[in-house]
Amino acid sequence: MAPRQSLSSSTTAALSRILLIRHGDRFDYANPTWLDSASQNGTLLTDPPLSALGHKQARETANYLSTKKFPDGVDKILVSPYLRTIQTAVPTAQSLNVPICLEEGLSESNATPGGVLPTPKERFAYFPEIDPSHVSHLRIFSTPGHVCSKTKMPCEGFANEYVKRIRRLVAILEKEYHGKTVVLFSHAASVALVAGLLRCSLRDMKFAPCGVYEMQKLDGGWELVSSGERNEHLSENSATTYPWGYEERHFEDEEGIGMDYFIAEMQKSSL
Repeated sequence: MAPRQSLSSSTTAALSRILLIRHGDRFDYANPTWLDSASQNGTLLTDPPLSALGHKQARETANYLSTKKFPDGVDKILVSPYLRTIQTAVPTAQSLNVPICLEEGLSESNATPGGVLPTPKERFAYFPEIDPSHVSHLRIFSTPGHVCSKTKMPCEGFANEYVKRIRRLVAILEKEYHGKTVVLFSHAASVALVAGLLRCSLRDMKFAPCGVYEMQKLDGGWELVSSGERNEHLSENSATTYPWGYEERHFEDEEGIGMDYFIAEMQKSSL
């Protein structure tokens, strides 16, 4: 990966920092029989919990993040509303003493909108670290002709509509959290957010379980501080939840949409 790096040398500008973390090892991948059991018990098939290893990885990630220097603290923890991302974020929220804000814009790919997931208030009953008052910056809508293979309900198209959503989220984050430090917990596909901030290609980008991408910005463009392609802060990994990246086959035929989408968008904005 060769991201565009252009950190300004100015010392007077406000420093913006974004850390993006992928969730840990999934229970359904580690235990394939879970899908049948979940279906029999009316459980939402797209919302599996972490495995025991995933919980261990979440704790180790919180310990790793505690070694990071946050001179002015962390202003916000934004988390995808899925169970596995919430469970991954809890140890970090406890360590930093910052509440979890569920953000629909960080949702998984092929997300099914329309109240399928529990609300923040419902999640709060089991995760008191959640701030139920947070209102998502971005809403998700289903894409005509797209149906989730697991829920059989209308869903957002992947990858075309997903990367468009991420582009909108990037713009919101840059505006709303200018000069602030924000920690995000999301999914493998959210590596697109890194490409969106760095204005680089998705080619050769990977996101490891509990990988941590850190980016910062002064006057110029965003700089990649550390990559989430690997997760060397973890003591153990699983073969079932592995580093993931985009491929050409993920995109439908649409002009301007593909592996170099964020480069093309940067060129448009500079005209």
